[in-house]
Amino acid sequence: MHLTVIDNIPFSPDADKMAERLKLGGMQSHEKEVKELVGLAARIGAPRACFAMYDVEKTGDATVFVAGQRFESRILRVNLQYSDKAVLFVATCGTQLEQWAESYEDMLLRWVAEELCEEALRTGVAALDQAVNPLLEGKHKISMNPGSLEDWPLQQQKPLFEALGSVTEAIGVQLTESLLMRPRKSLSGIRFSSPEPFANCKLCPRQDCQGRRMPFDRKAFEQEYTGARHGNLYDEACCRGHDS
Repeated sequence: MHLTVIDNIPFSPDADKMAERLKLGGMQSHEKEVKELVGLAARIGAPRACFAMYDVEKTGDATVFVAGQRFESRILRVNLQYSDKAVLFVATCGTQLEQWAESYEDMLLRWVAEELCEEALRTGVAALDQAVNPLLEGKHKISMNPGSLEDWPLQQQKPLFEALGSVTEAIGVQLTESLLMRPRKSLSGIRFSSPEPFANCKLCPRQDCQGRRMPFDRKAFEQEYTGARHGNLYDEACCRGHDS
């Protein structure tokens, strides 16, 4: 399947909104530096993404084949029950922006630079959604990301990258031996449609997560995902997956 690359994504972070989000109102002494960082990030930042759509083959109660690659997850299998096609994707803040952020030794400036990388990733994911969502028929567009839930662990990064092929050549994202991605501010996953909404948050009991988009629902989990391979699939990791 042809790999579609999304680049030339506009990245224009707003200094005032960034200061408000990071609660920097009491740090007027750093206001000039923060604004300079935002300006630099806007010039350097080049978020990118790539994706490909595949047919989905579902077997058993916890196995899905995409592009000939085997994915093991009861939750993924249940969520894909209404979809015969899915998109595998990788999005990133970009290698240049990460290298720039890592060059700062000052703790505050390094933190702000890292947050700007995170903002660039969000921008890349938004561009990805805009390109992919029209290709998926169905009310809700759902993403699941390897490593966000115990039932779909980080090890599933490997078949995802193998299915997509030349991700490094396409957008510069490398999969390390530990199955983490470089740049670190990158996101991989599978996106598909469903008549029912879902977010990883639904199965995560962590209550103090600022990124929560759905309430934790233990009863719904027991009703919808009975028979999962693990006795306890709840995960306290804060996920960056997205859904509509």
